[in-house]
Amino acid sequence: MRISPNFTFLSLLLLAPAAHAQLSAYVTFSPAHLSNIETGAVSTATGTTEQTASYWSSGIGGGITFPILHLPIVALNVDLRGSTRPGTNGVDSALVGLQLAVHPHVISLKPYIEVAGGYLNTRTTNVSTNPSTNQPVGGTFGNQYAAYEILGGVDHPILPFIDWRIVEIGVGQGFNVPGITTNGKTYNATVVTANTGLVIHF
Repeated sequence: MRISPNFTFLSLLLLAPAAHAQLSAYVTFSPAHLSNIETGAVSTATGTTEQTASYWSSGIGGGITFPILHLPIVALNVDLRGSTRPGTNGVDSALVGLQLAVHPHVISLKPYIEVAGGYLNTRTTNVSTNPSTNQPVGGTFGNQYAAYEILGGVDHPILPFIDWRIVEIGVGQGFNVPGITTNGKTYNATVVTANTGLVIHF
């Protein structure tokens, strides 16, 4: 069977960029704002009232990005990411995302967007009171969520193998596991993240 030279050239054109696709790792400073976080239940004359809070929490994040399709201008990547913001009030996350990155070449900026899903865990001071004594229970109140996040960011090369992640903004939601419902209301969390850091290409 005779293979057309044009077909061969097109195949090489499409496959050549994939040969240059790079595994990347990154570390970021990662503050987050969380809202509608359940913090416990306070005893009242008619029963108990669920308490919620909103708060900022700062910590670090990081991840590994695997290329699955790399073309001259755009790339499709799988992103494994996690973050930890220790203490109370704190939050940890572990997400898997699909990332679409653009490499315009005419400018040095590398914008990208991503959709990710996974796990979210929050920690707050337990404000619950004992129904018998009406005294504070104390300790830490934890919530677990199935979560998603939509992110967008911009990287800028500073060395041949290092980029500066100028900014990355994410907005998402956590769905309480199991869903906690009081008076018909489910306490699902809203999450906003802001990240900046370094990306290393291997």
